[in-house]
Amino acid sequence: MAETVKKTDKETVKDSKYYNELVKVKLFKDTDKYKDDVFVAVNGRGMIVPRGKEVEIPRKYAIALANSEAQDSFSAQFQAELAKNAGASELN
Repeated sequence: MAETVKKTDKETVKDSKYYNELVKVKLFKDTDKYKDDVFVAVNGRGMIVPRGKEVEIPRKYAIALANSEAQDSFSAQFQAELAKNAGASELN
């Protein structure tokens, strides 16, 4: 059975300060697929991040955006691999 680890108040405050610290991000912008602003939410609280200009946002949102980008990249690579394998199996 999993054991729950409780954080002390000091650790919680420290984590809170770290994740709420402002960091600079700049989201890619073009005139096609990546032209709209991006909505990002963490623990039920959201914000809209504009594309094409450098802005400061809390670190927790920047982390969520980075994780989303990594997942999109992995997904695209996985789909390409599936398509490649499907094409190869049709030739056999």
